[in-house]
Amino acid sequence: MGLAASQARFLAITSRKMNCEFQSMQIAQDKLSVTRDLQSAATKYQNSMNATKLVWDTDTDEVYDLSYDLLMTPSALNDYNPYLITDSRGKIVLTDTMFNAAKNAGIIDENGDPVTGIDVFNKEYRDKFIDAMSSCGEIAPSTAQSVKDQAYTKAGMGGEILDKTIANALTTTGFISALKAEDDDGNLSYSVAAAFGINLADANVDTQMDNMFCYSTSPDVYTNDGNDTYDVGKLIISTNNGNALSREEIKNLSLGDLLSGKYSMTIVGGTLTDTTSTTGKYNEILKGLAQALGYQHNITSGSKGLAVDDESVEALDTAYEFTLADTQDVVETVSTGNDNSVIGSSISKSNDYNGIIDGTSKNGIQFQTISLTNLLKSYLTNFAIAIDGVSNTEFYVDKSSKESTYVTDDLNYYFLLEAEGSVTETDVLTADFYNQLYNQICLNGATTDSIMRERVSDPEHLMQALKNGQLFISSLNTDGYFYQGAYTLNGYVAEVTDEEAIAQAEMEYEITKTKLNYKEETLDLKMKNIDTELSALTTEYDTVKNLISKNVEKVFTMFST
Repeated sequence: MGLAASQARFLAITSRKMNCEFQSMQIAQDKLSVTRDLQSAATKYQNSMNATKLVWDTDTDEVYDLSYDLLMTPSALNDYNPYLITDSRGKIVLTDTMFNAAKNAGIIDENGDPVTGIDVFNKEYRDKFIDAMSSCGEIAPSTAQSVKDQAYTKAGMGGEILDKTIANALTTTGFISALKAEDDDGNLSYSVAAAFGINLADANVDTQMDNMFCYSTSPDVYTNDGNDTYDVGKLIISTNNGNALSREEIKNLSLGDLLSGKYSMTIVGGTLTDTTSTTGKYNEILKGLAQALGYQHNITSGSKGLAVDDESVEALDTAYEFTLADTQDVVETVSTGNDNSVIGSSISKSNDYNGIIDGTSKNGIQFQTISLTNLLKSYLTNFAIAIDGVSNTEFYVDKSSKESTYVTDDLNYYFLLEAEGSVTETDVLTADFYNQLYNQICLNGATTDSIMRERVSDPEHLMQALKNGQLFISSLNTDGYFYQGAYTLNGYVAEVTDEEAIAQAEMEYEITKTKLNYKEETLDLKMKNIDTELSALTTEYDTVKNLISKNVEKVFTMFST
């Protein structure tokens, strides 16, 4: 190769080497950038692991995302008490429509301050506010009318606080005790006799009971002539040891006693499920027991027993249908002995089954027995299965009571039972809510910050503003007045880990990491190729350089001689 050609080759190799080295530097910078981005994504993800959100945690451990509507709309979730969003000056943060409704009703001025010089704490002005709220669409016309039909009270200003505790959460032990309790007049709140349709307050109650029950396991089925009957179609309620309960004992028998003891019911000379006959008692008795606990009860007119919300009402209905199907079959037969021994054997066997024991004495008299205790336990178990849904795999009703797992076997299970003495009429509760809201607006006024009013309905903004101390919650205290405080001081708002935000952050981190890892792998491959090319160029560079040196040396040698 000539000297000129070698020099040209040398310059070309030098240029390519410099280009490779420059690309190598760029790739190194890109890899450094990828590392920084990966570290940034990891830091962001780590910070997101501490994400929290505010939720509304009810007495029954139901959790809802916090929202302005939940706090400011009457419902069982907030016990029909408003939880007022307030600013640092104590003024209520109303939505634009609510602010204008209060202004149009004449209870606040343009600056959101309470009006002065007139008495607004009366029904006339309260009704003006309700009408204004209805006109702007904040409340339905029917709700507005029902509120106006109720009296104005100074609720939230030290007035009488209504007991709005619709239900008490009771463990199984407490629940059974509640089913044994008496009211203020000394009457059983959950009476077995009442479940059987007996009116214990009736003057002729003894006659009612004598027409339904007989009080001996040796019933007087026949008269002396052997034709007429005394006790056919009557019921015997007995204990596990075969003793029939007396009239007074039946009067004092509660649903709680059924659950804590062992009681059976025998029909004399008939079948429990014969719905075409007056002796058919199974459906009637099951329905009576179920109704005593709230089955077929309309909660809008006041709750009863376990019927404390729409979900429990539906579960009570479902439990009735399942119990009806589970327990009305004849599961065992007793066919020897006299009347008394057949009844005794039926009672003994009934405790082992969720079903009917059929017996016929040597006199040809038919008796059928069912365990009232197991019947009530089956109903409550089916209720628990219905209320808990598919997640409930713990409880089960089998034909055999020994193979069944009753909900009442779990002493830590919680039942929600109607709270005695609480106000349950929806119209009264709703009116009390709006009386409280109205009085607080009249006392404290409303904020004029239009941006705050606009954004308060955004759950994310509301949550951040509460967490940052920009907004507060004012709630009703036990003394009948409202007090402003931090969001965690009202008993319902809780700060919990935001699992959804963490899952979202994890997904974003994984996507970012995957992209950056792919980019890094691509850069590594490019760097490897450049290193290979640079190594080849370096070898060629050294070869051409040596060739040029030898050519120069040869030329100098030739001309020096």
